[in-house]
Amino acid sequence: MAKEMNFEKQMQKLQEIVEKLEKGDVQLDESLSLYEEGLKLSKDLKKQLTDFEKKIAELNVEEADDE
Repeated sequence: MAKEMNFEKQMQKLQEIVEKLEKGDVQLDESLSLYEEGLKLSKDLKKQLTDFEKKIAELNVEEADDE
């Protein structure tokens, strides 16, 4: 699922999960499921951010080489 959503939608979904868990009005099994989904989203988002940072660094190096 996480691969099908763009970064912003993944962030929104993660926020929704956090809000549900913070409310505390879900059953234990649903809490566990939401927690697992949140962890997966979090890992994917972190990887995307790392990839974005690498791309920006590459672009900056290319720009510096062109000067």
